[in-house]
Amino acid sequence: MAKFLSESEAENKRQKAIDFMERIGGDADKFREMSAADYAASKGSELLPNPSKGTRIMTKTELANTLDELADGLEEALDPELTREELVAKVKGLADIAGGEDEDEDDEDDFDEDDDLSEE
Repeated sequence: MAKFLSESEAENKRQKAIDFMERIGGDADKFREMSAADYAASKGSELLPNPSKGTRIMTKTELANTLDELADGLEEALDPELTREELVAKVKGLADIAGGEDEDEDDEDDFDEDDDLSEE
């Protein structure tokens, strides 16, 4: 079973191998010529794919707010009076929230039949 390394971990290990070979008088050039991916492969490891550039780390407050929003949505989804279609819509909305999608994008899909439009 292959061990997985990030590119930075593989590069750190490659650099340590270079340093070690220099200390003992070995062939450090062999490791200098390798890329991090080559070094990982030579040790039977695989590099993990880089995370997408669009990935954003949430703050603790944002995470807490998202969890609260999910909990509220789950509680609403447990309403036994919901139709199957309403339940599916709620679950899809919760999946979007959990996936980090912007909830403003789906405002048209979130129309609630109980909303009173006659108050204009």
